[in-house]
Amino acid sequence: MSLQELYKGAKIIETIENYALAEDSSFQIQETDSSKLYWFYTDEEFWKNVIAEPTKYWGQKINLYKFVVSNWIARVPGLYWSSTSEVVRQHEQEDIAIQSEHWLEFYPPGKSKKVMGGVGTLLLPPTEDGKTLMSISAGCNASVGIPILCFPEVIDQLKIKQGDCVVIREAKWQPMDTSWASKFASTQGIPRGYLLIDSIDKIEVFEKDCPIVYHPFSLMEYEYQDSLFYDFVYVTADSKVADVDSKIQSFFKNYAKKDGRYGEYLLNPNIVNPIFDSRYSSPLELTHASEKAKLNLLYERIRGVHFKGISIEQLIIKLPQFYQSSISVKTLAKNIGFNVSLFVEDSAVSMSSQLINKCIEKEMIESLIDRVAMEYPQIFN
Repeated sequence: MSLQELYKGAKIIETIENYALAEDSSFQIQETDSSKLYWFYTDEEFWKNVIAEPTKYWGQKINLYKFVVSNWIARVPGLYWSSTSEVVRQHEQEDIAIQSEHWLEFYPPGKSKKVMGGVGTLLLPPTEDGKTLMSISAGCNASVGIPILCFPEVIDQLKIKQGDCVVIREAKWQPMDTSWASKFASTQGIPRGYLLIDSIDKIEVFEKDCPIVYHPFSLMEYEYQDSLFYDFVYVTADSKVADVDSKIQSFFKNYAKKDGRYGEYLLNPNIVNPIFDSRYSSPLELTHASEKAKLNLLYERIRGVHFKGISIEQLIIKLPQFYQSSISVKTLAKNIGFNVSLFVEDSAVSMSSQLINKCIEKEMIESLIDRVAMEYPQIFN
């Protein structure tokens, strides 16, 4: 369990850092050679190909058939489809709080597994010139979908809205200027892009008013039995449900107090119109100079909760079981940004300890954990 707490702590810090980048998106149209045309029919097919060969698809024309539009986009689009995420999402019976024929609710640690594995969506405001970042999904699930950047004239002429089932024709897959937080390998390897819908011939509305689910999420700081905890929280929302925003608000409010928790949400998923109280209502708030010191204190509290001595001791034991040579340990160190000349050549066990100690000294333990989890996710199960 303690190794899972290490991983959770790393993902909490990753989430806060990438949340701060959510609105930091520059949509400069790049002129590229787009002589090739690619067809995709599922979310998985698209993302597995794009993640495997990101440079191959930049600037290329993409066709998609019968994908449903959502106003919400995944926290990190494509994260759901990484091999690591699939392992992380797996839950145990002890993670389940309530289960019925049609309903499943997790305790906070169970919800954390799902969000760390790619479940969770944000609602972003339009840009100053009216462009809107939305998502489309063949599986009617915004957490697994593909971002599209719609120009205002396209939205106005075709009345594009959530629930539209669309066909995408020859839309270019474009990179954003800002990539995901570079210190986290799990998201660094996922291309941050969107399909450019800059004219009405790029999108056709095939059917209206289709259901699509999305997953507003947050990070909760809470007290339970005189201890401090951090966990992710999300709820599954259905676009066809009446008065869905009030139901989302009610869920988050009740969940924060449920089972004797005294919770406060740190992040708000609806940046257009926040639907529950949170410490930060938008990514821009995290970038203010006045908040930097507070964020550093928050990171220290998170590290204090999740990077405890017993967890580190278990990591010291586990790491050499997977990185069994000095070369593999040095490669790991290099991959997270260390100069390998800083390490004294020794056994894998000794060099693993050196690496962990240096990560603690440099406050880089979350980068180490994230890289290890991407390469050997089974360590943290």
